[in-house]
Amino acid sequence: MRIVLFILMLFPVIEISLLVLLASHIGLGMTLLYLAASAMLGIWMLKNQKLAALLTIGSLMRQREGISIYSLLWPLRYSLAGVLFIIPGILSEVAGILLLLPLKGPNIKACAPAAGAAAEDGVIEGEFQRVNDPEDNKHKLS
Repeated sequence: MRIVLFILMLFPVIEISLLVLLASHIGLGMTLLYLAASAMLGIWMLKNQKLAALLTIGSLMRQREGISIYSLLWPLRYSLAGVLFIIPGILSEVAGILLLLPLKGPNIKACAPAAGAAAEDGVIEGEFQRVNDPEDNKHKLS
């Protein structure tokens, strides 16, 4: 627990020192422009995240085979990368870029067919109960 707290306290110090180092190499104006551009990129990513998540999940559900855990977590990774781009600093942007890399993880095996899909032989398994309609009984008696 102490190591996590130490890393959380060390993170802003590393970010600020890297920004000062960057500003000494390319100048203060260019560093501020870089930070503003990365923040705008993060805001744009978060604005367009909803449609991208819907399209990604829809295509994965149609695919059925070859679905990996990493591809299911893509919308979460995309939005977290957008938040990391908004946070000023070089280390957070490197983490955001790493989240955007297209990783291919282990495949999830489909356990059951999709709802409403018939089996291979065209037979749909299920239970039923026949209920006689009272109107049918009136017609039989007369």
